[in-house]
Amino acid sequence: MPNRILTFILLFCLLPITATAQEGIAWEDLPRDLQGILGPMQPQWDNLPPGRQERLSDGARRWQSLSADERSQVQQQFRGWMQRSPEQRQQIRSRFERFQDMNPERRRAIRNRFERFRNLPPERREELRRRFEESRGNSDARVLNRNQQRPGAIDRSPQRPAPTRPQQPRGTRPTR
Repeated sequence: MPNRILTFILLFCLLPITATAQEGIAWEDLPRDLQGILGPMQPQWDNLPPGRQERLSDGARRWQSLSADERSQVQQQFRGWMQRSPEQRQQIRSRFERFQDMNPERRRAIRNRFERFRNLPPERREELRRRFEESRGNSDARVLNRNQQRPGAIDRSPQRPAPTRPQQPRGTRPTR
């Protein structure tokens, strides 16, 4: 009996927390400055899931903290993202997911190599890009030639789609 009472009390105390989390953020409860930033979202705000509302309001707060140069850079990056095809965007997302799934040492090594590459003079970076593209092209040609020589060979060239993983809701991390 005491366990049932204790359980009931705990559930009763947690009820307001879960109700608040499920309700989301009312548009009227947002500060005026955030309403100004999120203005285009107002018509559908009440229909957005609470988690999405929270992420959007957090993003608006971060936007406020950026300098004018940082905002300009973010806008330029966003325009570049929107100019990409849906296939390119999906490829970038899948690469990001693969990167997130790597162990920390491997991610650190990749970041270090990228930093070294970024610190190279522009001419050297361009030369390395060109050599990389040439090597990818040659490797693709070798795979195609090898497959053409073997009847019934499976094409394993890099153009095949990456394996897909179950999609997680945006803004959540898979549990391990």
